[in-house]
Amino acid sequence: MRFVKHPDSYRVRVATAEDAPLLLSLLREFAEYQGLGQYMRATEPRLREALAAQPPMLRGALVEGPDGVVGFASYTVDFMPWVDSRVLRLDDLYVRQSARGLGLGLALMRHLAEVGSAEGVSVRWEMYPDNDSARAFYKRLGATSGEKTVFRWAPEVMREFLKE
Repeated sequence: MRFVKHPDSYRVRVATAEDAPLLLSLLREFAEYQGLGQYMRATEPRLREALAAQPPMLRGALVEGPDGVVGFASYTVDFMPWVDSRVLRLDDLYVRQSARGLGLGLALMRHLAEVGSAEGVSVRWEMYPDNDSARAFYKRLGATSGEKTVFRWAPEVMREFLKE
């Protein structure tokens, strides 16, 4: 499988705490792209802290090209008692529209596969059910999907629940 159409022009690198402003910008761009900008709560200081923590609370990979950073993946490594193992949880994967079709999403997934393989963990992620292009992309990688539904419990909703 070919990963990057112009391998000399692009590289994937690990995000550091110094990349917090750049990562925040990309996260906001991705949230707007998904129509979810109003839900984005990330802040630069918190991202910097999460990336710098030991062990990291947040990890990231950035794709750099001739025009700067054009994509990212953000992820965590957590313990799942159900499988009695740590797992790499991909949170977001995004490549700017201008850089799509160059194999950069594949390059980011390759980075995740390298991290997962090196740490002996599987990789898990969520996606919106109506995102057919993402589903096809992940299936081409050999990934399988489950039937689990993900629920979210926002802090303000929990506070209301606790008042009852």
